[in-house]
Amino acid sequence: MALRFLGKDTIDGGSPTLFDDGDKYVLQGWIVTDPTVLGEFALADHETLVEVPKELMTFLPEGVAVPTGSPLVLDRDETYVFRGPLITNPAVLAQLDMPSHETVIEIPKTALEVTSGLERRSADV
Repeated sequence: MALRFLGKDTIDGGSPTLFDDGDKYVLQGWIVTDPTVLGEFALADHETLVEVPKELMTFLPEGVAVPTGSPLVLDRDETYVFRGPLITNPAVLAQLDMPSHETVIEIPKTALEVTSGLERRSADV
């Protein structure tokens, strides 16, 4: 499956990125290593947590918002922490430029809410 780039937001040398693969969003973000945060969630073997700048989610298509609750599990001052299935598909991973301190999860489009009147930034980065 070919990924469609939606946007990127670089903070502190990271490269969190948002893609669309048709039926889900692919979210590349920082690996969550804080034991306190990890201890709050009973993650399945195929799941992980990723942290991204809140600004990255402005690249979602117009009318799509991130609701409170799963897959959004923590709302921090400038970042969100998402929970989701870890992507291991080699065809998907081959399309990513992912540093070792990042990982990638999938978010089903059905997990996000469709609203109206949202502001959208251009994905021209």
